[in-house]
Amino acid sequence: MVQNGLKALLLTQTAMYNSENREKILTCAENLFRKYGTRSISMDDIAHHLNMSKKTIYESFANKNEIVYHIITVLRKRLEGLVAATLDKPANPVEQLIKIFICITSMMRETSPSLIYDLQKYHENGWQILQEFRDDFLTSKIKDIVMAGIKKHYFNSTLDVNFYVVFFLEVVRLSNNEKLLPREKYSEQALTINLIDCLVSGVATEKGRRVSKNLKLNNLQNLH
Repeated sequence: MVQNGLKALLLTQTAMYNSENREKILTCAENLFRKYGTRSISMDDIAHHLNMSKKTIYESFANKNEIVYHIITVLRKRLEGLVAATLDKPANPVEQLIKIFICITSMMRETSPSLIYDLQKYHENGWQILQEFRDDFLTSKIKDIVMAGIKKHYFNSTLDVNFYVVFFLEVVRLSNNEKLLPREKYSEQALTINLIDCLVSGVATEKGRRVSKNLKLNNLQNLH
């Protein structure tokens, strides 16, 4: 009985140790990938930053692609949680649209464009997860907001909702294109305000434009 108890305790401690190692590996790898992309970061680099042997990393993950897959899976859940939390707060459709835009683009600006490129080229499973987030979850949420905005007279009744959703997603993508919108030319706040103008001004009613104007006057950065 005593031996069985000690064996169970040892197994529990080992499982906790392995779980802690996995979390450390994923956190470190995510920071490195978001800063430098995946291609330029090796398992040796991750091990070096953690002061951990590669053998220990391989005890938790078969290869780098598996690490990427886990990171992107968690990232998708995090993004969905942020969007859901934004929509849970009382707000009109214009404000909801702006808050979601700021939420998504802020996270994108903390991520190197190299990561997006590397996911597309080298990590099909990870890229597919982000595509599903955009094409299924985010598209559905934006569409619901715009339709509610039309019903409540914040957006023009003639607005083509499906076209607008595509336009919204392209503006989100554009926000992280430093070649077209260099940071030395556009501050984060100026970029945000200008892109929101593109998203709102042309499709909003007078009622909707008043909301957008008031939000800018009250500093958009407070909407995070």
